[in-house]
Amino acid sequence: MRFKIILLSSVCSVLGAGAAAAQSPLPTDTSPQAAQEPDRTSSVDDIIVTAQRRDTSLARTPVAVAVVSAETLQRANITSESDLRQATPGLQVRAGQSSNQLNFSLRGQSQDPYSNTRPGVLAYLNEVQISGSAGASTFYDLQSLQVLKGPQGTLFGRSATGGALLFTTVRPSEEFGGYLSALGGNYGTYKLEGAVNVPLAGDQAMLRVAAFARGRDGFQDNLFDGGTEGDQEQFGIRPSLTLQFGNSFRNDLVVDYYKSSSENTVGIISGLLPFTGGAGAPFVPTEFLYAGNRTPTAFFTGVCTIQAFAGVAAPCPPPVIPGLTDFYNGYFSDARRPSSLTQALAEQQARDPFTINSDGANRAEQDNLVVTNTSTLDLGPNATIKNIFGYADISGFTNTDADGTAFGIAQTNNRGAPRRGTQQDITQISNELQLVGTAFDTSLDYVIGAFISSEEQEMRQPSFLFDILFGGIDQVNHGTVSNDTAAIYAQGTYGFGDSGFSVTAGGRYTSEEVRKQVAEDDTFRLALGNPAPAGFDYDQSRMFEKFSYTLGVQYQATDDLLLYATHRQAYKSGGFNITVAPIVGGADIGGDGYGAEGVSDVEAGAKYNGSLGDMPFRVNFAAFYNWVEDRQSAGFGVVNGGPASVTVNVPEAEIYGFELDGQLGLTDDLTIGGNFNYTNAEFTDGDVFLLGSAVQYDQVPDTPERSAAAFVDYTVPLGAAYTLRLHADVYYQSESTISPRSLNNAGTTLPDYTLANFRFGIEDEARGIELTANLKNAFDEVYYAGGLQTGEIYQINTLIPGDPRTYTVELRYTF
Repeated sequence: MRFKIILLSSVCSVLGAGAAAAQSPLPTDTSPQAAQEPDRTSSVDDIIVTAQRRDTSLARTPVAVAVVSAETLQRANITSESDLRQATPGLQVRAGQSSNQLNFSLRGQSQDPYSNTRPGVLAYLNEVQISGSAGASTFYDLQSLQVLKGPQGTLFGRSATGGALLFTTVRPSEEFGGYLSALGGNYGTYKLEGAVNVPLAGDQAMLRVAAFARGRDGFQDNLFDGGTEGDQEQFGIRPSLTLQFGNSFRNDLVVDYYKSSSENTVGIISGLLPFTGGAGAPFVPTEFLYAGNRTPTAFFTGVCTIQAFAGVAAPCPPPVIPGLTDFYNGYFSDARRPSSLTQALAEQQARDPFTINSDGANRAEQDNLVVTNTSTLDLGPNATIKNIFGYADISGFTNTDADGTAFGIAQTNNRGAPRRGTQQDITQISNELQLVGTAFDTSLDYVIGAFISSEEQEMRQPSFLFDILFGGIDQVNHGTVSNDTAAIYAQGTYGFGDSGFSVTAGGRYTSEEVRKQVAEDDTFRLALGNPAPAGFDYDQSRMFEKFSYTLGVQYQATDDLLLYATHRQAYKSGGFNITVAPIVGGADIGGDGYGAEGVSDVEAGAKYNGSLGDMPFRVNFAAFYNWVEDRQSAGFGVVNGGPASVTVNVPEAEIYGFELDGQLGLTDDLTIGGNFNYTNAEFTDGDVFLLGSAVQYDQVPDTPERSAAAFVDYTVPLGAAYTLRLHADVYYQSESTISPRSLNNAGTTLPDYTLANFRFGIEDEARGIELTANLKNAFDEVYYAGGLQTGEIYQINTLIPGDPRTYTVELRYTF
């Protein structure tokens, strides 16, 4: 470890031997017009980003930023969160409790399923931070997507420990135009998409309306009832209105509505954590409960385990509970069920992950309304006031079969039963006021701001557990967690004349009040009664007050080369886990509370944007080292007599690595590029006191050590009218894990995989017509996108498969 630290320090010293980029003076228009790529025939491509809350050149922005432009989104056929891996070095996208619950991970910062914590990587729509799973609605008519890496603690609406994803929609313009597209493919895939831009009053009032509808059949065949799983139906519409009042005031209003009525791709049973009876054994010996009746040993194992769960002290065998023998034999007489849980695992391992046997209900519905309103007042050539208002109303409903079998072990509802599932409703209102400008003859660029936000998340999660116990156990977790945040911040960059040196400093003070209220129909509350007994509380609140900061030094060595080094600190606030009994305290006593997580980092990098010979060439390199304190993670144990997931704070972790990306224009028609990411993440102090016992956290989940991508774009003129566009990319990811504890290693490893994608298009630019064919996962690689690490509760771990090979054809008309 000492050698690694010294090596990284040496790299940082070389790269940071100066400081970079006096930022360009404040442009008249400070709105986030992000990531526009000029014509490829220019000598050096330039990309405009808003990583520092102003328009700056990517090549002169002294932080690690990956940009996916509108053109790249289309050319690479990036239509969902999971597609972003191929275009962004180091970004991971994990499916958690279901294929529709996605979580971003950057530099070892993510979110454990069942932890009920805020993600480490936050999504923004037009500079408004959006809670919940609203990100999926943004993947159409985008101007760009920017991925900011590392702690974001001073400039953005909310502190984030891993990074931020900035989605920017296309803003209305004064030209009439738009596009229409229609797509079809295998698995019944279809997509209709379009946008129209209407100038209502020249450049003073402009309207743009974009919409899409898409769907497909599921990838999985379910042996339980002969149907398919994973069907998708989605719709979205986004009107945008820009009003310009004279030359100094502009208002941009965007209303984004998204609705999904779909199904989850089912996580398959991937492993059974051995039940040894000692330390580290699962809390529920599920394989014994579901031992089957094929042999006398199996039968008596099952019925005697059931009898023990019922609290019967009589020796067994024989069973003494009346009717138990008939019930048990009748349960396993259903021909749709395997003969035992171990047989269910063996059968699934013998099949591919797209042939399953699951009895759980599997709906996934989403209804999102997000409103962003940005007002910009130009105070003159050196200052601008910007106000960013956001409103979100997000509603979701989902069924989950958490065990991935034909047994009712852990699910929200049985297939065919009355509708029941997890309902989550989030309401958020935020406002951010900024003063952006320059001073000291433009030597100083600054941003001063204030941010307030009020969020309320209500979740009602029913659980149906262990149907072998005479029909099963019903549990309902129902509560509301609210967060009221207020923050002030300031950041500035000062350039030292023509020397090329500049320094950056920023700070942010944040106050957050988090409150949990337990609903009256919550199972724990019903059992405890009113008022809450000593040690319990149905209405708790905590205050978190934190200071975040940024310090950086930059050196613009030449017009083409930037060197920089930065040190940052950010945090995630603590809070309460809705699904845990309202025990006052932390995970050490099985409580529902958890503390704040803090991250400090050092990043050093170099950016070159020039030429290699006479070929346009761009390359970015960043090395980083993160120190994490009190990392928020999921822990498992028996709370109030039942298995539960609590939220723990793991004392210390360290993450270091580097990211490299670039592209080279070999000719005016041929461009190649790619990226490589190396991340080493480990808990340096993983000792956690959980429910009265010491447990060890020893591996950081959702963090493959290596990932890489490469692409080629080739344009071939076909006479005077047509152009053939060819795109190919390949993505590789080394193995990773979904479990923070190596003790739970049965079926929690995601093997390494490689994906290849191709796109072929013929374009008539004069007529605005393009016909393209897309092939994703061309070689039909079987891989996994995430899963649940629940082996420590009831033995079973599951993995969710990624998409198989798909092909589509799209016709697009631009007018």
